[in-house]
Amino acid sequence: MRPETVAAPRVLTKAPPWHGWITADTFLPSLASGTFAVAAVFVLLRPGEMNAIARTAFYAVFPLMLADLVCLIVDLGDPARFHHMLRVFNPSSPMSVGVWTIALFSFIAFLAFVASILNLSNAVLEIIAIAGLIPALIVAAYKGVLLSTTAQPGWRTMRWLGAAFALSALSMGAAIMLAIASNAGDFSAARILRFILMWLLVLNALAVRRILGRVDMAGHLSDLGSHTTALRVGLHYTVFIVFGLGLPIVLCALSKGSPAIDGAIVLIVLAGALVSRHYLVMLPQYASPDPT
Repeated sequence: MRPETVAAPRVLTKAPPWHGWITADTFLPSLASGTFAVAAVFVLLRPGEMNAIARTAFYAVFPLMLADLVCLIVDLGDPARFHHMLRVFNPSSPMSVGVWTIALFSFIAFLAFVASILNLSNAVLEIIAIAGLIPALIVAAYKGVLLSTTAQPGWRTMRWLGAAFALSALSMGAAIMLAIASNAGDFSAARILRFILMWLLVLNALAVRRILGRVDMAGHLSDLGSHTTALRVGLHYTVFIVFGLGLPIVLCALSKGSPAIDGAIVLIVLAGALVSRHYLVMLPQYASPDPT
């Protein structure tokens, strides 16, 4: 006889009281790092064709990081505690590595902002792009990795969350670049960005589907607390895949260069990323044990 499988006892944790400020804190650095990373790649690989678009994109990155800093400090309750996170560097701690990388990336984003305003040479822009590319990718994945290493129900089973965050960030970056190219009437650049965005969204959908595979009815139902909660998670992310990712994929494939369609693609991508992050931030509260 096969031994009967006994489910591991569920570890009860208190859901963090997170709301809008933390949603913004997961969204803004993703948007900033994804925009920088995509712009940096084009600066390095297609400098003659994409430099003007990349310079425009670099204008937005540093203000986005400043806005994220405001959200993070406000959410701490006591702003004076913010500098405590920079007192020690611990390479074995995802939070410590993430905080220091965000600080480094913010400084590089400031240099890119200044270089774009002063219209410094392409060589300077390339050096900044090289210096900031890896930190940008780390920042893009950081919040997803951090959430997946906690003990909170729902988050702790999402081992692909870092990859999903990184792909989402790059998708948003490509969408911002597409908006700039389309608005500038650069149809050649817009066509390239539309193609790249489409495949980034496909990869993002696969990563989210992988996450849903971890939130299955057999192995992780106890982690989510109830059958209803598990169905709610599955339904939410299915809707996100269909409308937040699938719809812009179809529009990218069918678009013939219409600025209106490009604008719709950008809005759907950004709105889908924001809404999905808010739901993710609230997930431990949805997965809290039922009072009954």
